Amino acid sequence: MSPAFLLTTPVVVVTPGTGVVCTLAAGPSHGRRAGVVAAPGSPGLVLRRGAVFTALTLVVFAAYGMDAAAVRDRLTARPRIMTGVRRVFAVCFAGPGARTAVA
Repeated sequence: MSPAFLLTTPVVVVTPGTGVVCTLAAGPSHGRRAGVVAAPGSPGLVLRRGAVFTALTLVVFAAYGMDAAAVRDRLTARPRIMTGVRRVFAVCFAGPGARTAVA
């Protein structure tokens, strides 16, 4: 572990987040014991929310991939559009290539 990691970890741990909200809500409303019992439950809550976030990200990225494939199919089926796309890419790469050659 690097020194940067060891210095950053305590800062991240003491920074208020979702777990702090749950723990602080349990303590004043139900007493010290409830506050202590709620502390280990906070990581579970954070992990569940993280799992939901990860699952939703997977669904959205899968949709991006399917949409990109559908656009590709539509573009490759039209030769005139593909010629235009190739020309645009050629111009985009020729400019920086020319600048590099002159520099």
